[in-house]
Amino acid sequence: MLWVDNEHYFGPDRRQSETLRIVERRRQNGAGSPPPLSTALRQLRLRVLDARGPGVSAFVNRVQATAVLAEMLDEPEAAFELNNLSLSLDRTCLDDVRQHIYTTLDRAHAVLRAA
Repeated sequence: MLWVDNEHYFGPDRRQSETLRIVERRRQNGAGSPPPLSTALRQLRLRVLDARGPGVSAFVNRVQATAVLAEMLDEPEAAFELNNLSLSLDRTCLDDVRQHIYTTLDRAHAVLRAA
């Protein structure tokens, strides 16, 4: 499966085939192999600083895509932690949730190492 990682989208390539695309919005083909799960978790840690206010929704999308990656790589415990994180961030009304994010990412990384 191909994976896309750019500033607007992080996740599996949703395009179906290599046929002629008349209404293609993507100018460059950024699809490649998916990153290792440990790399994706480190990238999440780097993006925690932007997870305030309007940046939370973009962060939640990235967490959900990383959970999909964990499922693809047969890491159900890490996927479970990431899904719980995305659900709690969707429901939260707190201004600063960064400490909660760091704690959950540490748990997901610990589960990954234990597996």
